[in-house]
Amino acid sequence: MKSWLIIMGGLILWAVHFFLLYLLAEFGGSGSGVRLAASLCTLAILGGAVWMFVAVSREAPGDPFARWRRRAAMLTLTFGGLGIVFQYLPILLVDR
Repeated sequence: MKSWLIIMGGLILWAVHFFLLYLLAEFGGSGSGVRLAASLCTLAILGGAVWMFVAVSREAPGDPFARWRRRAAMLTLTFGGLGIVFQYLPILLVDR
């Protein structure tokens, strides 16, 4: 189970971010408070992704599976981070 969480960590964070932004947009409207909440959620989740990336990159892989798991985790964290940033962009681009 630990390996799955390590490998899928970036995608899980991306999904959590998606659902949080969806809930904020659906029930919060489009006020400045919602924008601030979305910004804080995005920063917190991106911080978690960066923390996980650093933690995974500092692992000393011993066997081939650990090396593969490390590379896969770094790849999914990178894609998840890009997805989080692209989900946040419309908040910046919408008229206030």
